[in-house]
Amino acid sequence: MLKATKVRIYPTPEQAEFLNRQFGAVRFAYNKALHIISSQYKRHGLKLNAKKELKPLLAVAKKSRKYHWLNDFDSIALQQACINLYQAFQRFFDPKLASRCPKFKRKQGKQSSYHCMSVGCGDDWIKVPKLEPIKARIHRKLEGKLKSITLSRNRRILCLTAA
Repeated sequence: MLKATKVRIYPTPEQAEFLNRQFGAVRFAYNKALHIISSQYKRHGLKLNAKKELKPLLAVAKKSRKYHWLNDFDSIALQQACINLYQAFQRFFDPKLASRCPKFKRKQGKQSSYHCMSVGCGDDWIKVPKLEPIKARIHRKLEGKLKSITLSRNRRILCLTAA
């Protein structure tokens, strides 16, 4: 059984700046994938699968000169943005859920977060990929193995998911 706990983090100014850029890169990947899907549907009537067809394009985009800056960020978080878009389209096309069509994410959006794996945790720190350990105040003991985390920008709260 997975359990989640929220932990407040205290990043240094350099870490906070990197996290803001990471949020921007994840938002860019989501918006770019949504743009590709919507333009292909409008032009050619093709339905692209964000999970199967656009997620592999991230590796190609990272090698290009135009998007080489994506190499600075966690690849799992960028891939998770494509998976989130895929799930948004699944909910949109499911008649039982009656969800709205996925929209482009804004910088000031209410859900500024990203999901990452291969993380570590100590008594007073959290290790996130491509970053030094971030100071954190962990109130409850984390039981089980740490699977993944979701970083949220609201008041620098970090949500840990442990199994």
